[in-house]
Amino acid sequence: MSRDLHADRVELSIPATVEWLLLARTTGAAIASRWSFTYDEIADLKLAIDEFCLTLVEGPGAERLDLAYYLENDSLCLEGRTVLATPGSQAASDSGATGAVTFSADLSARILDALVDEHGISDGPGDGAKTAWLRKKRNPLS
Repeated sequence: MSRDLHADRVELSIPATVEWLLLARTTGAAIASRWSFTYDEIADLKLAIDEFCLTLVEGPGAERLDLAYYLENDSLCLEGRTVLATPGSQAASDSGATGAVTFSADLSARILDALVDEHGISDGPGDGAKTAWLRKKRNPLS
């Protein structure tokens, strides 16, 4: 069955703070459940979304996190990007949006390797913004 990707695309924009990551995780779990992912696949996806979002919001200047969820070839795909604070705003003057905890990019990549089928992250064009994506395939037998 072919799906119109635009009809099943869910976009979410949240503040780039740890407190709002629950919304990103819950949204991903709800979408995966709607698309008949198994309980174990959804549990892995929830952990992956947490790690994915933490890598995006790490560091100073991230004000918002824009996420887009969609289904492609029996995989749940997630794209994310940080929106940087405008100069002079509270977020721009903060030393880090996630607080004192920092996350190793290598450790995050290893965690995502274990939880999803594909993922990637890149820095924006010299402005400090980040973009990332991940893909979690649904078990064809489910």
